[in-house]
Amino acid sequence: MEALKSDVETLHEYRLAGDLRRAEVHGPYSGAELQLPPWSRLKTSEVFLPIFSYFCLFQLLRLLVRKYTWKKFSGFKQYRLRNLTVCIVHSSITGCWAISSLFLLTDPMFNHVIHWVSPIAIHLPMISIGYFAYDITDMLRHEISRWTIELLLHHVVSIFVLTSAVLSQKFILYAHWALIMEFNSIFLHIRSVMQLSGEAENNPNRYRISKILNTTTFVLCRFFVQAWQLQWAWHNYPFMHSFYTAIALFGGVFFLIINTVLFVRILAADGWLGESAQQRAAYGRDAQSGHDDSDAKNKEE
Repeated sequence: MEALKSDVETLHEYRLAGDLRRAEVHGPYSGAELQLPPWSRLKTSEVFLPIFSYFCLFQLLRLLVRKYTWKKFSGFKQYRLRNLTVCIVHSSITGCWAISSLFLLTDPMFNHVIHWVSPIAIHLPMISIGYFAYDITDMLRHEISRWTIELLLHHVVSIFVLTSAVLSQKFILYAHWALIMEFNSIFLHIRSVMQLSGEAENNPNRYRISKILNTTTFVLCRFFVQAWQLQWAWHNYPFMHSFYTAIALFGGVFFLIINTVLFVRILAADGWLGESAQQRAAYGRDAQSGHDDSDAKNKEE
């Protein structure tokens, strides 16, 4: 299905003449890729209610995880394990959905990235918007550090990019491409859970497998996907507004830098870059879990 596809020549004439009726002939959001996102749609029930509902569902999931899981742990470590549990749920839903789009919607995913949309597919970026908003509140509630600042920046930019696609009802499959990265996040978070919970020491073989899966899917689901997205943006920039071109190119470079830094940290922590790099990596975000973080514990309870 390719819906709301724009007639580029007619739309250029429409934009020059300012003929609103002519635009309506080509669909209610026809030509949205040639204009700035309709920010006013954010207040409409068809956009706000689903996103707010997903935000509330992740808040509910947090309460269930807090009530039933990781009770043997305390302080910052307990908070991180519970936060990672919610992260795994989000990554499993969105990552597997995005991967399935690649196989079930192969032609649209490669050839109709701008215009293809469906009432179901548009909910994938909405779920992630709700999750990122939830995770921002969870981090601010429990943790303020330089790691938090990095993640806050990542989450805010992600919300902005995904919201732009949802509002315009264009580039929905570009959002699906981006969320393929969440498939890697499943293994990234499992690796962290095993480290924090002690399973890495208790089950070294399983931990070794998780590290291999994390590294492999990181390259495939992040670097390969981003390379495809950047080349797609470069070849298709004449067919979209400069706003979306900036998101695709500059946003793509932004996330590529973030992923490169993260990948180097993972390689260092896993010992691929030598012993000294591994020791430095030990002073990362989860190093706080080695201390009795009474403030985090009080907030959690």
